Amino acid sequence: MTFRRTIKIVLVCLVAAMVIRVLIIDTFVVRGDSMNPVIKDGNYVVVNRLAYAFSEPKRGDIIVVRPRDTLQKIVKRVIGLPGERIVFEGNKIVIKENREDTGKVLQEVYLAGDTTKNNEEVFYETIDPYEYYTLGDNRDVSVDSRRLGPVDKWSIKGKVIFIFDF
Repeated sequence: MTFRRTIKIVLVCLVAAMVIRVLIIDTFVVRGDSMNPVIKDGNYVVVNRLAYAFSEPKRGDIIVVRPRDTLQKIVKRVIGLPGERIVFEGNKIVIKENREDTGKVLQEVYLAGDTTKNNEEVFYETIDPYEYYTLGDNRDVSVDSRRLGPVDKWSIKGKVIFIFDF
């Protein structure tokens, strides 16, 4: 193999890597404990920017989103889908399709025990079309849709596909 051919191959690989990095894959270090125990402070995450180009986010997906009125990206879990009604009853979350639906309790196997404080009041949130309700896994310290409101579909920057714990 000639030197020129080797240089061409290396340049093509570098350009391809840059295109993938800029258009398809995003990476960053997570700051904060809002997604403990799944994602810890200082973990490195890889985000697929095209994950929702041809599909919709699903309940349980971990996403990167830029909430309204902020420039900061945050990592949260999708809990509520467009058109649903979220009901917080004590330390459980009930998902209802409509006002008359009795709903079903959300099974959150990814949580480490009871991470939501036992609260006696009932709280309702109705999600508009093109919005998603997101929560952090560590509910006691997470700033999420309970405070920031639902997130718009177009503010979702991608789906977390890898988590590296160094």
